[in-house]
Amino acid sequence: KMGQFETLKALLDENIQGVNRYNPENVVDLQRCVAAMASENKYDRDIALTTLKLYQLNPDKYDENTVRLILLKSLTVLPGSDFALAKYLIDAAHISAPELRHVLSIGSVLESCDFPTFWKLAKGEYQPDDKFKQPAEIVKLIKQISGFEEDVRIYACRVISATFQNIERTQLVRLLGGATDQQVATYANRFGWESKENG
Repeated sequence: KMGQFETLKALLDENIQGVNRYNPENVVDLQRCVAAMASENKYDRDIALTTLKLYQLNPDKYDENTVRLILLKSLTVLPGSDFALAKYLIDAAHISAPELRHVLSIGSVLESCDFPTFWKLAKGEYQPDDKFKQPAEIVKLIKQISGFEEDVRIYACRVISATFQNIERTQLVRLLGGATDQQVATYANRFGWESKENG
């Protein structure tokens, strides 16, 4: 059975072609599709960016909840450029809204590959400071996106593969948010890492 995302995507792929791409009547279906992307762990860049562009062209249709989901979903495909592109499509007046600022803070932590900070935030272990005055809000945001933490682990794996020739197992586990032995074995297999006897 097709999930809601697949059904809506099929409809939208027809509806957002050519001149009809930015028809404001598509907004409701686009928003529903974005909500399904978040809950069903799917992603479609074209749908995400088309939705943001429509909001730019039709400010009266703007929906902050949808924008928040798009920004969070675009973080799941780092190191791709989707997050940067999404930010450019959001009006300056909107991007400074508190909820979106929280998402941008998560974004800057992930873009700078500060995985230890991300995992502290995700696990609710981060103590409030100047950078994150309300870390509990971050936990709530992350929970709205199905599979978010796993996507961050995959991104971390890509960064680790590109950065390290060798890495201590303990450091690897920390960068992957306390991944289990089973998870580490799965990533090692997927990314072609080999385990050495001395850890």
